[in-house]
Amino acid sequence: PRALKARVPSRTWRRVDALEGDTAPRDDLARGAAAYSGRPPMVARLRIAAFVLVFAALAFADTFVMKDGRKLEGKVTKETATSYFVETGVGAIEIKKSDVAQRIVGKTPREDYAGREAAAKSAEDFFQLGNWANENKLGVQAKKCWKKAVELESQHEGANKALGNVLYKGRWMTPDARDAQAKSDEETEMSAKGFVRWKDRWVTPEEQSKLEQGLILRDGKWLTEAESKRLDGLEEFNGVWYPKPEALARADVAAVEKLAGKPLLVQVNEQAILAGDFDAALLDRTSKQLLIAREWFDKSFQAKPGLELFGGALAHFYLWNHESKAYVDSVDLCASLTTTVPPGWAALVKERHGFFWIDPYPLSSARVWNRPDEDLVGHCVHHWGHMLIGRLGYDGRNLPPWYEEGFASLMEYRLFARNAVFCRTAATSLVTTGTTAKKAPVTFTFDVGMFREGAWKETLKNALAAGVVPGFDRLAQLDYGNLELLDIACGMAITWWLEENNPGALGKFHAALRKAQPPSPGRIVPDSRERSAQYNAAFQGAVGLGWPQADKAWRVWFAAR
Repeated sequence: PRALKARVPSRTWRRVDALEGDTAPRDDLARGAAAYSGRPPMVARLRIAAFVLVFAALAFADTFVMKDGRKLEGKVTKETATSYFVETGVGAIEIKKSDVAQRIVGKTPREDYAGREAAAKSAEDFFQLGNWANENKLGVQAKKCWKKAVELESQHEGANKALGNVLYKGRWMTPDARDAQAKSDEETEMSAKGFVRWKDRWVTPEEQSKLEQGLILRDGKWLTEAESKRLDGLEEFNGVWYPKPEALARADVAAVEKLAGKPLLVQVNEQAILAGDFDAALLDRTSKQLLIAREWFDKSFQAKPGLELFGGALAHFYLWNHESKAYVDSVDLCASLTTTVPPGWAALVKERHGFFWIDPYPLSSARVWNRPDEDLVGHCVHHWGHMLIGRLGYDGRNLPPWYEEGFASLMEYRLFARNAVFCRTAATSLVTTGTTAKKAPVTFTFDVGMFREGAWKETLKNALAAGVVPGFDRLAQLDYGNLELLDIACGMAITWWLEENNPGALGKFHAALRKAQPPSPGRIVPDSRERSAQYNAAFQGAVGLGWPQADKAWRVWFAAR
């Protein structure tokens, strides 16, 4: 113990005492020596442990001269009464004290640093000393040395880099000083060129004058903010700039809202704007179903997604609750927005569940009117089918009723496995027809309610088996007022057959059919030869069959499903 204390500064020994809770001076080592023999008291053992910890922390690269002449170097990590536990370059070892002739205690990094610092003279000396101190985890001393190097030689590259300084125009300086100098240089340079600062950029005095007027420079022209935003495809509505289709649609909704005499909930997606006096949840469900239906339509017809189909406008959907007044009051306004509806149209649709038109953009209005709320979602999707197929390749001419209604009904069925609505049908449940001139008339009945709930496929199969489904040419001559439920079922089945025949069949059929349609408001080619040629071209282009062969093929396909 005397030899150990001789190598530990007295202030360190006093700190050990403080850890023990004993501040009495240690003028002799009698108690310390006693702690190594017999069974030492607890305080003595704590003093020994604390002393060993302090000593081990200060010890660095000790040299052990062994009795057999060998020398071992390492850091003492633990010491007991009989052994040293030493960390060496090859691992930890235990050295028995009985084998040691002499232990030479090495200097600590701090002690070694003091000597090195006293010997340093030049900037390079202090730079290298700073590197050594940094490697030995003496961060404060390392920074002190690098600063001293810079004091002796302001442009010393190594010391400046070590301090995090940067080179600017051939001079080393701190990043903050560099930024300040660069800003000052920029001010001087740009002012000399005649520029003035405008917010965060440099402009000419003429540009500053324009900018202070609120003008914006685009493609060499000074524009107002509104002109600039319109170039970006935006339009203002009620002080807010929206994409132009949305802004125009919101303006239309505001006009309908004014007629309704009450605020409407509004929801916008990438295809349509929906407004109504229903809760937001129903608008949200309808909006999602429209997007799903559009995705199926684009895939089936290989159509381009987006608003090009609608002439760049959003489709409009108005959904009205059980009160019919708002629906009725909005009909005349909606009729005034299009030139494609015939005289008396507005009076007629005021008595119906809803209406739609597709020119100049698609618009739908529907009311629940004593139906379940969910029927309104299906009604909107049904109208959506009319809008999509009506706008595809639209040239002012309308499509055959069996085809347009068949597709719209199929779209609704594909999403909901039922049909909430069929447009303008004489929805009879009793069909009387003769299959040939030789056979007597056949009576066929079915449940209209079940038909609407998804049983149209079974109903049509039974009708085909009973022989009461007339040939295709009769279907091609029917206008909307003459379509019955079985006729619509035939349209759904033929459309489905075309869709599943090959990926491009529906699109080819549609394009050929559109070319041969009569001018509006006509929907049916009245001349039988022209009508036959029209459908021959459409079916040949789609599936490679004339219309009589196609009429047989879809029936066989459908009966086998």
